[in-house]
Amino acid sequence: MIKKIDKNNILFVAAATGFFAIGGILTTFAPPLLDASWAKPAPGLQNYPELAKGGDAHADLVMKGRAIYVRDGCWYCHTQQTRTIEADTVRSGWRDVRSPVSTPDEFVFDKPHLFGTRRVGPDLSRAGGKYDKQWHATHFKDPRSLVPGSAMPPFPWIANNPAELDAMVAYIQSLGRAKDWRPTHDYEE
Repeated sequence: MIKKIDKNNILFVAAATGFFAIGGILTTFAPPLLDASWAKPAPGLQNYPELAKGGDAHADLVMKGRAIYVRDGCWYCHTQQTRTIEADTVRSGWRDVRSPVSTPDEFVFDKPHLFGTRRVGPDLSRAGGKYDKQWHATHFKDPRSLVPGSAMPPFPWIANNPAELDAMVAYIQSLGRAKDWRPTHDYEE
């Protein structure tokens, strides 16, 4: 049979398509069916969309910041998932403590998911609490003043608009807070 597939293009394409479909099913559909925890939110994960609908002012601010993040295309360069690569856990870490790898239960309330398309800028999945509002204001105004060689363009319309700045900072501060992994709960406000 292998010799037939090797010499017959149609059989080869059919076999390759079949193996590809099996692989896709095993890696896409089987894991959530076998592990029901994927659909449950991580302990401590805030449902900001529902809280905002219920009138929670902070949740509303976070959702406005998320809308600005999408509007200005931040997710094109920043990802929001710590991959299983060691360099990701080190870079997303905090004071020599490696960050945990992202898991599906952290994204159950995200619609649409903002995993990102490329990693031009740093991953933001564990950015919440790392920098204060003044740092973010300076970073939006002139990224290279804080991170020499940064590829990020300036976003002065965010830095110069107090409402948008507050919303963006609230959104960024909300990222990665579901998992309590930092030593002695060491967050900066």
